[in-house]
Amino acid sequence: MIYQPYTRLGVILLLLICLSMLGCEDSSLPPEQSDLREYSRENFIMNTLVTIRVYSSDPALGKRALAEAFAEFQRIDKLSNRFAEKNLPHPELSDVYRVNKNAGLKPVKVSDDTLAMLDRSQYFAGLSEGAFDVTVGPLMDLWGFGKEHYQIPSATQLESALALVGYKRILINETEKTVFLTEKGMEIDLGGVAKGYATDMAVQKLRQIGIKSAIINAGGSIYALGLKPDGSPWRTGIRDPRDADKIIAVLEVKDAAVVSSGDYERYFIRDGVRYHHILDPVTGQPARKLISSTIVAPQATDADLLSTTIFVLGSSEGKKLIGEMPNTSAVLVDDSGVINCSTELAEQIEFIEDTGYQVSGNI
Repeated sequence: MIYQPYTRLGVILLLLICLSMLGCEDSSLPPEQSDLREYSRENFIMNTLVTIRVYSSDPALGKRALAEAFAEFQRIDKLSNRFAEKNLPHPELSDVYRVNKNAGLKPVKVSDDTLAMLDRSQYFAGLSEGAFDVTVGPLMDLWGFGKEHYQIPSATQLESALALVGYKRILINETEKTVFLTEKGMEIDLGGVAKGYATDMAVQKLRQIGIKSAIINAGGSIYALGLKPDGSPWRTGIRDPRDADKIIAVLEVKDAAVVSSGDYERYFIRDGVRYHHILDPVTGQPARKLISSTIVAPQATDADLLSTTIFVLGSSEGKKLIGEMPNTSAVLVDDSGVINCSTELAEQIEFIEDTGYQVSGNI
């Protein structure tokens, strides 16, 4: 069995961002930007490495910006964490833990942030006819992806877990701010939205205190705020799904999120077959239509949700969904090595030559 730690993706993308930022300081900077300095910090939050770099001419402001941005990640982590163990010493602070604990029993009052994450998740669940579904908690645990104790479940086990999956059985009362799972044993898992949402909250804080140039990498959920200090767009790599040391393309972005999902994030291999954590809520099996999906969108929340949703849907259905989302683009890689890319990215993306992939078709 081969195990690929989930955090490795964050480290890889962090290195790509660091490389892309080399030379960002320039002697020809505009006067108002010539005294900008970088302030950066990294921390292990939400089961991944989060790195934040901000640029400011005021040291106190730069340090404050980092502190407040990381505080947002910690706040959302406490609300969305569903496990009562070492990383959740006070489970009563987690909305998700309390909702799951009271499944089939009673509605649970939750925070505005949890409601926002669930509302957006439910929107994409409906839009994709269940390709995205936060009630996959029982399936994640059955395969062992919840606590990284992997197994291949039997057909009987899958059938039992699938009986507990269904986004339409989440009852949300917006007035009372409560969430109720209608059947005991149901569990919501916000792993497909929480990092993106936390990223957006951190960006909101940075903007509120006056930061105009920053980049956040939350284990693959990337947000580029403004431009680099030299006035050029941020550059971030899209990793090769089959070679952690390589990239297949470089994207230039400004005021946008870039989020990738792939079968290389959390997986195990048994008898030559790769079993990964992005599960199809309909079959209970790992989704097989793509090996990588990268979404570029104005909000990290939507990019996070879409990267998982389209990974499950595949290129054909994914293209249709992307077409319905304003200012949203995608780079999709299937298991035959074909890359489909949105036409809107033509001026922003540069594909690396001789990677073995074929750029064919437009979204």
